[in-house]
Amino acid sequence: MDKISIKKVKEIREELGATHLIIFAIDADKIQHIATHGLTEQNANEAAEGGDRLRAALGWPEKLCKAKPLIRSCKNCTYWEADWGIHCVNGWTGDGKAGFCHVYPNEKSKHVDDDKCYMFEPNC
Repeated sequence: MDKISIKKVKEIREELGATHLIIFAIDADKIQHIATHGLTEQNANEAAEGGDRLRAALGWPEKLCKAKPLIRSCKNCTYWEADWGIHCVNGWTGDGKAGFCHVYPNEKSKHVDDDKCYMFEPNC
C-alpha cells in the first residue's frame, strides 16, 4: 500500500459527512498507516491530535506522534498555479509567490468557521 493520500482521506470524510476523520490501516506487509483530515483548519488540528494519540497507543516512536496537518495555503492547493512571469536571459521575471486560483480567480470563497478557502484541495 502506498501512503494514504490526503485527497483520499478528504473524499472519504466528505462522503461520510464528517467534520473529522482518522483512518487506520494495515497493509500486506503488516505496516501500519494512519491518516487524518478535518473540515476546517481547527478540525484538521484536532484530527491530527487524535491521530497522534492513536499512534502513541499503538506504540509508535514519539517522534512520529507529532503530526502537523498540511497548511491550508494556496501554494499547497491543487487549484493554485504559481506565476513565474516570463523566462528571459536572466531567468524568470517572477518568484512564484504570486499566482491565481483556477476555481476562484477573483476572490477566495471562505468557509464560515475557517479563514481559509473552503474549496482547498490538497495537492498531495
